[in-house]
Amino acid sequence: MGAISLVVTLLTFPALAQSPSAAQARQWCFGTGKVSDDQRMDGCTAILKANPSNAAALANRGEIYRRKGDPERAVADLNRAVDLDPNDASAWYNRGIAYDDLGDRDHAIADYTRAIRLEPGDALYHNNRGNSLIAKNDYAHAMVDYDRAIKLDPKFALAYFNRGTALREHQEAERALADLDMSIKLDPTYGPAYGNRARIFRDKGDRARALADFARSIELNPSNDRDAYARANMYFDDHDYARALADYDRSIKANASYSGVFNARCMTHAILGHLPEALADCEQALKMRPNDPYTLDSRGLVHLKFGNLDAAIADYDAALGAKPELDSALYGRGLAKRKKGDADGAERDVAAAKAINAGIADTFAPYGVQ
Repeated sequence: MGAISLVVTLLTFPALAQSPSAAQARQWCFGTGKVSDDQRMDGCTAILKANPSNAAALANRGEIYRRKGDPERAVADLNRAVDLDPNDASAWYNRGIAYDDLGDRDHAIADYTRAIRLEPGDALYHNNRGNSLIAKNDYAHAMVDYDRAIKLDPKFALAYFNRGTALREHQEAERALADLDMSIKLDPTYGPAYGNRARIFRDKGDRARALADFARSIELNPSNDRDAYARANMYFDDHDYARALADYDRSIKANASYSGVFNARCMTHAILGHLPEALADCEQALKMRPNDPYTLDSRGLVHLKFGNLDAAIADYDAALGAKPELDSALYGRGLAKRKKGDADGAERDVAAAKAINAGIADTFAPYGVQ
């Protein structure tokens, strides 16, 4: 959601086992020195035991809850903080981030707006409201906020990234490229900016620069599953299946929650002849997204290569039931029917596939089936 504004500076320091004294609690909760999140939490909690109405302690502890991945508790503390001190712009802002973490864009936007009214010159507030507006598909108002954030802070790399990303998604590639260039110039260590710039180069047909930017993104953040997946798809399109497989592996290792990556890896394993692995990946994808026509189509190919013709035809039938114009399923079913001796059925399916995609035979050429 952008740079996070804390009331205090948070650095790492070993936490002590004993409860803090009153002076130590104040230092941990409000200090700007070497204080860990756990110490900040303990200090603020000790202060709040003595005085439950300490708005600043509530605001600081609420932000720590959010940083620790507990936005519900964050909102609870920040609710009390803004009730006690409605002029604390940072508390409104931080509660907005917590609401965003909860997926509640409307409350997030309302809180960012309140923070902006109190401190209209803070670029962070405009940037984050822009992100929430984008999440609600309010492109026009989001762009106003990004523009304002950049005007307030011309060196705000993340605002350039966010605006560039929004521009790319709205087919304004050249303006997006300029913003992402500036984001990278201002912060050469922010991997997602390279990844989104890579997508622009890819879409423009500049594969060399796209691959270079994806490589830099992944180098900076090896756990970026989205960029690993995107680069894998580029390698797959280039028929560089070994590299594609390595990147699909990398993507799944970083984030195993997306069925599409399992489907893509299923296809790659199938093409490479790793049929048990391919089948396992397709099965996993279908557990995550049952009856997906593209995964049924992929599993049909696996069964076809295994020689399980009835199973292949059943999968292709199911895929076509969900998506009747799926050319690859028609063509694959035609091949399976041919192998079973159904020449007429095969001819009908192959002809139907070629009517949709004249190059379907070329698509199947690397798959190792005829």
